[in-house]
Amino acid sequence: MIINSILFVLFFVLFSVPYFFSKGSVKIQNIWVLFASYIFYGWTDWRMVGLLLAATVVFYGLSLTITRKDENTRKTLLLIGTVFGVGMLLYFKYMNFFTEQFAATLGLFGINTNWSSFNIVVPIGISFFTFKLISYIVEVYRGNIEAERNFIDFAAYVAFFPTIMSGPIDKPNMFIPQLKTARRWDDAMVLEGCKRVLWGLFLKMCIADKVTPYTDSVFNNYYHHSGITIILASVLYTFQIYADFCGYSEMAIGVSQIMGFKVTENFKRPLFATNCGDFWRRWHMSLMAFFREYVYFPLGGSRCSQWKIFRNTMVTFLVSGLWHGANWTFVIWGGYHGVLVYGYRLYRSKFQVSSSWLSKYCSILLVFVLCTIGWMVFRCDTFQQFFGMLGRVFASGGLFFSWALTAALPIGIMLFKELKDEEGWNIHLLHSKNYYVQAVSMALLIVYVFYTGELNGAQFIYFQF
Repeated sequence: MIINSILFVLFFVLFSVPYFFSKGSVKIQNIWVLFASYIFYGWTDWRMVGLLLAATVVFYGLSLTITRKDENTRKTLLLIGTVFGVGMLLYFKYMNFFTEQFAATLGLFGINTNWSSFNIVVPIGISFFTFKLISYIVEVYRGNIEAERNFIDFAAYVAFFPTIMSGPIDKPNMFIPQLKTARRWDDAMVLEGCKRVLWGLFLKMCIADKVTPYTDSVFNNYYHHSGITIILASVLYTFQIYADFCGYSEMAIGVSQIMGFKVTENFKRPLFATNCGDFWRRWHMSLMAFFREYVYFPLGGSRCSQWKIFRNTMVTFLVSGLWHGANWTFVIWGGYHGVLVYGYRLYRSKFQVSSSWLSKYCSILLVFVLCTIGWMVFRCDTFQQFFGMLGRVFASGGLFFSWALTAALPIGIMLFKELKDEEGWNIHLLHSKNYYVQAVSMALLIVYVFYTGELNGAQFIYFQF
């Protein structure tokens, strides 16, 4: 069940009626949220519900035990929880990869094995709910939050259905307190939530799903395409992955708002980043906040020598790359961004950065080009494919396909909205103070989404991570 499907609309309507007519009972609402979340999560494969429940029970028990023990025992319990969480990721996401790589290494020394991958099915959203659990137990250990004694509330936080598949990754101290008060129908929050869902549908169905057939055809058969078409596909893939993931986040945030919850923002116009560090402060913000808080800072952050800053930056981005999947292209993609972020840090320390309008937009264009190269690595299955595509880029000739024209208008609309928000222009349509302008804007967007959008589009890209 995906959030932009008719099935989800029916599911959410059936969920909302008893949810909002529970007579203000927090207990009933939270039980209903938990029940609906497990139905939603188990819709694809009920076998994965057991894993989610088991992980929730383990971390619930560990967190309660940590609060009652001495310091050494608390550290041991924290280590157990962290190893358990990371171990789940290593087993489900990387066991096949490690086995194949180990067998390949032995093959280099003439030792042939019959080992093959275990064909382990990766549970959808495991990276997201595992990071929630790790964040929770670390915060309990640090004393920043109290261990949650109500299992229903804790389990609802972990399995919250709008965000379990692809985030955002909510911090426990921001989300769990919202479960303690009844959520009532709020016209303002419902309207704002509907607007965000609508904008997310536009990004997903009118941009991401529209360009997917073209980018897939080029990346999967690059040897039949020229350099110009590969460049075009790479640029369109940058828009595709942004519209796809930001579209999901907007819908997840919007659905949460309709329910009366405020969840973490995940994107802040990353296409207008002026350097690569700025890009990562705007892209997938909840994930990068996790890595910053639980990887970068514990390593020493930026309050140390230049060598250690470089080490901390590279480790953080290499882990970030590996988090996206068991493939060396993801690791190199992470390392590539680590080098870019640290390189800009060195540049800024030696040279004064101009604040002029021209300099700003030249920087934005440069970051876009650098990130597009990175997304090429990210999208390719192998290095051979990436270098093969680079080789074709320097070849002459090529044609622009109709997909580019199909995507031009919605991409233009998206960039116009992002630009006006970035520059603070006083131009408002969906959020106009004039309710007629609001209504007309929403109606036009609805018509555009359902008339031109891909109603049977592909799954969200970030489901695989």
